Amino acid sequence: MNIRKILMLTGAALVGLGAMPASADTVKDFETISKAIGFINGGPSGAVTMDVLYDAGNADSAAHADEVVSLTSSGVGSKVKLTGKKISSVSAATSPVIFVARGASSMYGAALSKAASNGGLTVSTDDACLGAGCVMVVKTQPSVDILVSTAAAGQTGTEFASAFSMMITKK
Repeated sequence: MNIRKILMLTGAALVGLGAMPASADTVKDFETISKAIGFINGGPSGAVTMDVLYDAGNADSAAHADEVVSLTSSGVGSKVKLTGKKISSVSAATSPVIFVARGASSMYGAALSKAASNGGLTVSTDDACLGAGCVMVVKTQPSVDILVSTAAAGQTGTEFASAFSMMITKK
């Protein structure tokens, strides 16, 4: 095979990767979020209805919110049992836990402020939210990663137990 063919095939493969949809969340993501919330000093416990904030004008954001609500419909977690409720407006957020769906970047700052006034925090599985709007981002594929923005945590007054520090990456 000549170099031109190799470059063309490589280019085609890379273009195909760019068109792949965002990765789907799993129940394991929300189990991990639930466990992490359990490490918040003075944080919520028991059954928590988690606000799932999405941008109603963004189809991907709405689909992600539907996915989150479906995954958490029976409640996920033990010490903190999360059940999602869709909201498309920051002002509708009443929960101490606000999950920010993909595609809701225009709401990051307001979501963080609302979480602070609710005595809680913002979380997501979308890396783009970390710091700008989310205190914590969780990924469980290919391995478990819990990212915490120290700046966003400071804005919401979120303090994690010292034992939790070994399990996270601070940004």
